Amino acid sequence: MGFARGSMTLPRMGAHRLVVAAAALTVAVAAALATALATLGGQTLPRAVQHDLATATGTALVISGNVNASQAAQYNSILPSQVRSALDGTPFAFYRALWSDPFGFVAGSLPATPASRGNHPIAEAASLGGLRTQAVLTSGRWPGAPSGSSAGQPIPAALPATAAVALHVTVGDVLRLRDQISGQYVRFAVTGLYRPRQLTSQYWGLDDIALSGSSTVAGFTTYGPLTVQSAAFAGPLAVNAGSWLAQPQTQSIPAGRLRAVAGQVTALEQAVASAQGLPDLMLATSLPSVLTGTASDLDLARSLLAICAVLLILLVGAALLAVARLLAGERENESAMLAARGASRWQQFTLAAAEAIPLCLVSAAAGGVAGVLLARTLVAGGTAVPAALRGAWPVAAAVAVAAVVIILIPALSVLTPGAARTWPSWCSPCSRAGNCGTTRRSRPGRTATSASTRWWWPRRLWPWPPAPSPRCACCRPAPRRVTGWPPAGGG
Repeated sequence: MGFARGSMTLPRMGAHRLVVAAAALTVAVAAALATALATLGGQTLPRAVQHDLATATGTALVISGNVNASQAAQYNSILPSQVRSALDGTPFAFYRALWSDPFGFVAGSLPATPASRGNHPIAEAASLGGLRTQAVLTSGRWPGAPSGSSAGQPIPAALPATAAVALHVTVGDVLRLRDQISGQYVRFAVTGLYRPRQLTSQYWGLDDIALSGSSTVAGFTTYGPLTVQSAAFAGPLAVNAGSWLAQPQTQSIPAGRLRAVAGQVTALEQAVASAQGLPDLMLATSLPSVLTGTASDLDLARSLLAICAVLLILLVGAALLAVARLLAGERENESAMLAARGASRWQQFTLAAAEAIPLCLVSAAAGGVAGVLLARTLVAGGTAVPAALRGAWPVAAAVAVAAVVIILIPALSVLTPGAARTWPSWCSPCSRAGNCGTTRRSRPGRTATSASTRWWWPRRLWPWPPAPSPRCACCRPAPRRVTGWPPAGGG
């Protein structure tokens, strides 16, 4: 016996269109929710991590300590490679600064000794790398290299505008200060005043003096810095300290490496604090805590998505199984009839697969597109639709395969003819033959060709002939007569 699936698939599906539509809708909704969760977990969550890291504060690595000129040169060469290794190859900007000996104020010379409120006032000079990109001049010009043609010439320097106000100096003033360590007098010519382009920039962690122009630590109030060219430290100024700042592009740190990078930065902090053959340095940063906290938030979000995914699998699986069982129940008599006419288990399975596979593939594809659009709606500025679809199609395919398997589970069981359910009385053989008083009624999908014998093959492929109904009077057995009753003589 052969089966032409092209001619039977659509009529079989059309005969139970409501149940088939329920199955298609269930698969589409499952694919939409699954792809939406996958898009949120695979693309939106990493973007959220990148946004949180990009807006986090205190992620710059600020390294400082007391060094001389040669030690500062060694740290200039080794620190960038150590920071690059700790950041796991993440791009970063690296800045360096050299700091002079502390200077005391000279009575009778500019600047006048400021009121210190019991603290000892001092000033410091520094060369800040990358300053011109992070600050803007309010007056004057940036300082040039000191002139080496004649000794005793003032060193060109620029001052923060806030420090100039505190010291009561302006552009063109010549400051005379005394080195607190060597005792020599040093003169500075104020060439310009500047202010930060962005107060919240992490670059200003390179400046040991507050942006207010002064800072008080351990009884000393430090003013400045008198910003000079680095060439000034090759001659008239001595190097007393150094500071280095590494500003990583935290949004470039992979989401799966957050805790690893945090551990490596902590290890770098310990390494510079116990350097071998060089002065110990101090590393200040909040990057490890930021990375660890972000990783914890990411794990929590992924756990919530995983819980939603498990619940979705259970609910959709149960719904699909219920629809599949309902469809199998509607076709119970049909399956029994096909088995009675010689259809094997495999033939009935392929017939069911010819319906289930296209149905699930089309529904899962439509649901996948809807899920990607849903994820983009929930998160503004998400990934472009083509890129999101490339990442979501494996999930939609998995949903389609799982749906096909669930729908085909009832098709693995083949009913025998005797297992079919009993037909109602109005379609029993005797009523169709006109042997009883039951009124024959038409039913959609049937065409009576004879009032006495049979109908055509039902459109719904119901089995022939159906079982007699016990409610039909002519189908029930005749009552047996008891002999000897009533007894003679009455009563």
